[in-house]
Amino acid sequence: MYIRFHGNYLSPKLKQPYGIFVVIYHLYRDGKLSEREIKLYLDTKEWFEQNLPNPPFYDDNNLVNAVTWFKDGIKAAEMITQLKPFFHIAEKYNIEIIKSISNDLPGILIYEDEYQIGIVPRLANDQS
Repeated sequence: MYIRFHGNYLSPKLKQPYGIFVVIYHLYRDGKLSEREIKLYLDTKEWFEQNLPNPPFYDDNNLVNAVTWFKDGIKAAEMITQLKPFFHIAEKYNIEIIKSISNDLPGILIYEDEYQIGIVPRLANDQS
């Protein structure tokens, strides 16, 4: 099983909903967070940067238009627990965070580590 937390609005580049990291970044970027929330955002972001591998497609500005999903399991459960500050921030600002679950591979696999997968979403008419 694969799990993805995302907003309810699409990235014009990816044609997929923005993931939770970007949704909360948008609040930060737009100056909507309090000083306490900024610290919480930066601390949580730093924790993930140190503990969740960065898929290589992000190094080239994600030219392949991939998205990441957590893999179900004990290791990913820790990652999801660490997302709690982002869930709280989103709730405070009435930002809907959607939990999508897929029992099947949700796209074309291009990356995998012990916590997550990176996929390129299939086109609606692509049956592969």
